[in-house]
Amino acid sequence: MRPDWDVVWLSDIPWGSLWQRPQQLATRFPDSARILFVEPWTLGHPPAARPRPVTERIQRVSFPFLPLHARSPAQRRLAYRLGDSALGAAAVVAVQRAWAGTLRGFGRAGARRMALVQNFLARPSLAAFRPERIHYDMIDAPLHFAPVPPRLVPQWEGLLRDADRVSVTSEPLAALARAGGARDPRVIGNGVEAARFRTAAPAADLPGDPGAPILGYVGSLHSWFDLPLVTALARARRDARVVLVGPAPPVTRDEIERARKDAPNLFWLGARPYAEVPSLVRAFRVGLIPFRRTPLTEAVNPVKLYEYAAAGVPCVTTRFTDEVDAWGEAARVASDEKAFIAACGALLDAPTDPAPLHRFAERHDWDEIGKEFVRFCLEDVA
Repeated sequence: MRPDWDVVWLSDIPWGSLWQRPQQLATRFPDSARILFVEPWTLGHPPAARPRPVTERIQRVSFPFLPLHARSPAQRRLAYRLGDSALGAAAVVAVQRAWAGTLRGFGRAGARRMALVQNFLARPSLAAFRPERIHYDMIDAPLHFAPVPPRLVPQWEGLLRDADRVSVTSEPLAALARAGGARDPRVIGNGVEAARFRTAAPAADLPGDPGAPILGYVGSLHSWFDLPLVTALARARRDARVVLVGPAPPVTRDEIERARKDAPNLFWLGARPYAEVPSLVRAFRVGLIPFRRTPLTEAVNPVKLYEYAAAGVPCVTTRFTDEVDAWGEAARVASDEKAFIAACGALLDAPTDPAPLHRFAERHDWDEIGKEFVRFCLEDVA
């Protein structure tokens, strides 16, 4: 008989932000598990100073992680200076340990306790949660996502060494984890709610000429997003709409406004709730992954790849990672701007059979990913 587990889930995103891997996996833990979802205290999201229920068995609480990934450049600079200062870093850790101490009431008598870490900045406060098992789920390359003070890098390496189990989302991340000290990282990629995307009704209220097909993108528009490439695509295919959905920093918003002067068929919708994403993707004729190749993107396993496939939408991607060759029928790979535009044009001009795309997505359904993840986390023999 499996023991009951109490899970302290130390996330790098708030529960109420974009619905991503942390929420998809947490909601698929067994009914016998109880989860305290410890989220970063983030501007723009209502904080929870004390645990608040979000489902019958999941509570969320906000925690003072160092905001190295904050949207505000001023806040990021301040966080970096704090983390780079011996006195500042010690003060942050002291606050975190004291805060964690107030949460010791979480848990049930007789249940085993695990710390599931997706934010390596949680390492100094882990002992305060008294876990008997530590699982590190490394979603991205943390040292490349945002500048990390050198003083804090040993925290990431120490977590890789200390963790009883380490999961990663891609083979490049597995290599990075081993180099950092992980013993035997397990690749457990991202996924999609396949049926939800396959059956959604296409959104009908998107901007531009309703008769023009849509070349679409869903996801963050940050430094890894190749806006010049997408602008060139919009200019080359004025018979189509290029629709971008997702959060963008102010500098990217300004760049999009300037690009629209020469490409009026380029539209940015901003961030949309996850509930709207399946319908938005179903309205696309072609899905786009226009990423620059960087140390961060080389290790990325993009959720949008599976979302496009589940919706029956063919995808064109840049060669931002060597893993693109393993995606088979789910994506056409373009090595330069000319090839990217040509691949999009070919898919606009020739309808694609959605059946192979649906099969690809079903192999990566979050239900199956969740089962594998839970087995790896909770079973005594992994």
